[in-house]
Amino acid sequence: MTQAGALSLLRRRPHFRALWAALALSYSGSGAALVALTLYVQQTHGTGAAVSALLIAETVPQLLGPLAGAVADRLDLRRVMIGADIGQACLFALLALAPPFAVLLALSALTSLLRTAYSPARTAAIPHLVSEQELLVANGLTGTAFNLYVAIGPLIGGLLFAVGGLSLPLLANAATFLASAWLTRTVPPMLPEVPQGGHEGILRGAGTAVRYAAGEPLIRMVTVTFFLAIAFLSIDNVAMVFLIRETLGGSSLAYGFVSALFGIGMLAGSLAIARGTRVTPAHLYVASLLLSGLGALLTGWAPAIAAVAVVQAIAGAGNGIEIVASDTIYQQHVPRRLLGRVFGLTSTAAALGMAFALVLGGLLIELASPRVAFLVSGAGTLLVAGAAAFALPRSRSRVTSP
Repeated sequence: MTQAGALSLLRRRPHFRALWAALALSYSGSGAALVALTLYVQQTHGTGAAVSALLIAETVPQLLGPLAGAVADRLDLRRVMIGADIGQACLFALLALAPPFAVLLALSALTSLLRTAYSPARTAAIPHLVSEQELLVANGLTGTAFNLYVAIGPLIGGLLFAVGGLSLPLLANAATFLASAWLTRTVPPMLPEVPQGGHEGILRGAGTAVRYAAGEPLIRMVTVTFFLAIAFLSIDNVAMVFLIRETLGGSSLAYGFVSALFGIGMLAGSLAIARGTRVTPAHLYVASLLLSGLGALLTGWAPAIAAVAVVQAIAGAGNGIEIVASDTIYQQHVPRRLLGRVFGLTSTAAALGMAFALVLGGLLIELASPRVAFLVSGAGTLLVAGAAAFALPRSRSRVTSP
């Protein structure tokens, strides 16, 4: 499908268009808020451990992904998304008051819990709003909305933080969540399929998703390598602010600029898929890991902020392609009645990988340097990409669409 076809999809599918606009707004605000919170913690505490604590607080609730997915498979997806948006608007308004560090961590964890509930509902909603043939392009467009989180969001966050401190970007983010809820209300109700014999209990339903993912080779390969890739790539989340601010002597705006270039790379990767491609989602997924690992490795060697910005755009392109490719693989191969739970499982895999990375990243900064952290991140991701490429032929040969 061409770029014109992607725009045509937005015109033909008004409900998908409303969801896409809601995502674009809320993701932009969330990207600004995360940069502002990271800068605030680095400025007020000045240690890798403090930044790691913030990111861990936002990561741990994602361990509940399978449970959140089980809830999404039992409820109207529209209500889940609207409720999560309104809840996050309230929490970010409280965070704008710059509470004590412990309270800030608790409120950040609650925002993450609501995102964990929102994520499987949002991804499971897309097959309700477009046809199966439109899924790859629809996910490419959704990826462009998500990529505003790391493209426009960091620039806005760095600028608003420089102008108004912590409060201004967080209040702006609260407003975007209210706008997202208002747009999502125009999407029709998306009620769950009721299996014969009724719904399983929440815990049992989560276990069903785990067993399904473990038994399907392609789904298992993507989930395991996704966890491992996040375990290496998320080291960057801790190391970047120290590489820019301390190793290279950059400003908060420079940090926002580099973060934005990563997002622009993500945007370019997603748009390339939205324009159309004959490459299968599984092969796109492996290629995305190679690009991400290469970008992280080159960042560790980059001599100046400008060079960091360029190679982070490469890493961002890999990340943008990975999101679209993995989402499409799950949507094409997982039965709709299990989709929310399996997407919740991927959230947990990401959370486990990120928790590992944040601890390792903080240690690498304290014991070595931000450059060493990036070199470990890139080398590890390239090894994961090689493992995924090796496993792909067997995985594809044994998977059939449900």
